[in-house]
Parts: sequence; structure tokens; C-alpha cells
Amino acid sequence: MNARRWRTATVLAALLAPGVAGAEGLKGRFSVAFQVGTQTEISGDLLKGAQGTLIGKPVTINSKRYRDVYAGDLRLQGLLAYGVGERTEVIARATWYNANATGIEVGTSNGNPVFAFFDPSEEVGFEVGLRYYISAAGRLKSYVAPVVGARVQSEVLVSFSVPDAGSAILNVPFSERSTVPVFGLDLGFTFDMGKHFFVGVDTGLRYQTAPSQFDYLEGLATIDDSDGRWTAPVVASIGVRF
Repeated sequence: MNARRWRTATVLAALLAPGVAGAEGLKGRFSVAFQVGTQTEISGDLLKGAQGTLIGKPVTINSKRYRDVYAGDLRLQGLLAYGVGERTEVIARATWYNANATGIEVGTSNGNPVFAFFDPSEEVGFEVGLRYYISAAGRLKSYVAPVVGARVQSEVLVSFSVPDAGSAILNVPFSERSTVPVFGLDLGFTFDMGKHFFVGVDTGLRYQTAPSQFDYLEGLATIDDSDGRWTAPVVASIGVRF
């Protein structure tokens, strides 16, 4: 099942989930969970269109979105929560995400196609939020949670190639290692397997600002003026409450 189907199922479950009797409340209890999944790139340009010279030849570069370059990949998260009310928890989450890029055609040079090959993107983050449970009295608990935090993104290099001309420029600095703010909304549910253990699915939306740019290529300095990006993570959870 792909990420979009997981998100749809989670939204429906979170909004429609009925309470099921037989579980303890949340107030005064800690929760620890491990989460694994992926994410979908929703919007934002990674590469900006420009005209200039590349490898001594005139070139036209077209804008490309994050999702044109990076496919969904592995996301790992660890979560700690504490119940401050019968329906509310304060949460803290550590995150790690890695995405591999694919080579894509990005423009033309003297009528020949130009291809770009981006480095993988890696980020480590931390988020805090306030989780409000729509349904919390039973074993099936659905929730929403506004979250804020920060992510440290790795430096990214890009290589350009014009195969028909037999030329290339390798490892061009594109974006710097940067710490960027992130905010968004969680939506999900958990299901109590007993007094202490639970499983669940968590999705939502995230917005993070663009990392700092190198402006490395003279005449094409604007190609790395990336947008901020909207993403939709989706993860499965397994955890314990005590």
C-alpha cells in the first residue's frame, strides 16, 4: 500500500474511530514509541529555472520540483509523550530521514539535453507538539497534534552532464548543511493491545524552509534558490505506556 493510501486510511480512522471500552486513560502516563515509514513530497521547487552558460556553452535550465528529484524513502522516528490531561499529551519526537535522488533531464545546451544528478538528502530533526485525542476513552484512540521543530539537512552537491556533447561538470555545491525550522500537523490513531502496549499509524503535513544556497555557478547563481517544501510523512508505530 503506498503512502497516499496509508494517509487516506489514517484520516478516515482518526475522524471516524469510535471509543472501545477497556483501556486506561492518558493523564499522568508516559508513552514511548518507535515509528518507521516514509514520506511524500507535495510541493516546492528544488531547482529554479535560469539561462546562462555551463561548461562554456549557453544553457537553459528548467525548474524542477522536489518530488521530480527525490522519491519517498526510509523515515525513522522515536517519540516520547506524557499525558497532561484526559485527552491531551505533550510529545517530543526525534526524526531521521534519507532520500535518494534520480538523474533527470533539466534543460538544454545548444539543443542537447542537460541532465542533473543530485546527492542523496539526509536530515535529522527534533519536534515538540501537543496531541489532542478526539477519541481517548477506549482502546482505539484518534488524535490531532500541532507540532514545531527543526531539522538539520545535509550538504547537497549536484553534477551536470551533456552526454551528446561529451561534457560534464561534477560535484557542484548546491545547498549548504543547514538547520531549518519545521512546523505542521499530525493526524493518526493508536490501538491498545493491552494495558501497556499499543500500535498505530501516524501521518500529517510538514512545512520546512529551504536550506542556505551556495550560489556557486556564475551566470546560474539562481538555480539553487530552492523553495520551502511541503511534505506528508506516514509512519507505523509500536510503543508502550506506563
